[in-house]
Amino acid sequence: MPRAALPVGAWGAIVSKKNAKTGKWRASCRFKDMDGVTRVYSKHAATKGKAENALLAAMKERQDQGRQPVENISFGEVARRWLFSIEPAKVVVDERGEEALESPRGRIRRQTWEQYEAVMRRYLIPGLGALPIRAIRTSTCDAFLRSLTTDGKGSSNVRIGKTILRQIMSFAIRHDYYVGANPVLEVDRVSRIAKKPRALDMAALEVIRAAVRNWRSEPGLPGPAPTNALSDIVDVMLGTGARIGEVLALRWQDIDLSGEVGKVSITGTIVEPRKGPKFRQDATKTASGARVIPIPRFVVDVLLRRRLESPATNTIGAVFWTRNGTYMQASSVRRSLRSALTAAGLDPTLMVTPHAFRRTVATLLDREVTDSAAAELLGHSDVGITRKYYIEKHREVSDYRETLQGLGGQR
Repeated sequence: MPRAALPVGAWGAIVSKKNAKTGKWRASCRFKDMDGVTRVYSKHAATKGKAENALLAAMKERQDQGRQPVENISFGEVARRWLFSIEPAKVVVDERGEEALESPRGRIRRQTWEQYEAVMRRYLIPGLGALPIRAIRTSTCDAFLRSLTTDGKGSSNVRIGKTILRQIMSFAIRHDYYVGANPVLEVDRVSRIAKKPRALDMAALEVIRAAVRNWRSEPGLPGPAPTNALSDIVDVMLGTGARIGEVLALRWQDIDLSGEVGKVSITGTIVEPRKGPKFRQDATKTASGARVIPIPRFVVDVLLRRRLESPATNTIGAVFWTRNGTYMQASSVRRSLRSALTAAGLDPTLMVTPHAFRRTVATLLDREVTDSAAAELLGHSDVGITRKYYIEKHREVSDYRETLQGLGGQR
């Protein structure tokens, strides 16, 4: 029976023989080198065990030599090569402020790539960039990621940083810059302080509504005349549970007020890249985000009025337009909301952001209907996400006094 062929980098059975004249032992074996040629190697020692151990050490060293990285390169250089390899094509934006249909789709969206680039530039390159890629170990990755969080803060940097670090090391292994298993896979989980979702109660909502409705309504103020835009945006967010970017991306073609039940189709979002033009993306954040929402009467009233007020300059058909006839931007709405609440003297600890309205909607639906209803309205495929990040837990227990009274015995 022919001898089985050795794979590259492997050795066969060790054969040991004692030299009768010298009394020394010779341990030998076949080894298939990285050039594909099988050669015989041997080691001599005073005892059989020492000779075999010396031969094993030599074989392992020879095996490792064949697995050395193609070049001695720094982590920072590998990271830059990885980032370049996943960079999506630049988004093409038309004169309407919308993403052109011919814009190619990459593996990740441009906004995700920019998020990766920012975290890499701010944290990974300063922290690990000068190290040789060969020097990166699990302990290195673990210590670095833990350095990103202080007093429970910075958990999102840890989460994104770990994702990036894992992908960089995977890239290094695929391109022979690094030998061995991905060291990030064994990094221990970095604990974080979980933030409890906070919803707004009716009293707070009324105060907020009054603040945005009355903002800059005083006579004689310099600048453009006040509009209802901020107040209307808040109402549409409360009546749909949609994200701020989804609300601002609404067009009249997405609105159906013809039947007994008004409906809003969520079909896109506003994207504000760090570099380049802002635009309407004809896709939601996730696949489950595309949805048709029946809307309450107060939202129907807002949309009917806005349709009547839509100016001739609003050629893109945006529900929320700017004076220049373009889509409003989420960053501008956030600034306006902060200004309105500050002007009204609201408690800053309320942490009122556009996302607070989304949490308020989720919490109301959870209490009045089900958590699954909240997930469906918000466009979540996993109700666990809704429970964890959007629904404020009940603080008051239902009345079970009659049931508990039976535990009191005869009195």
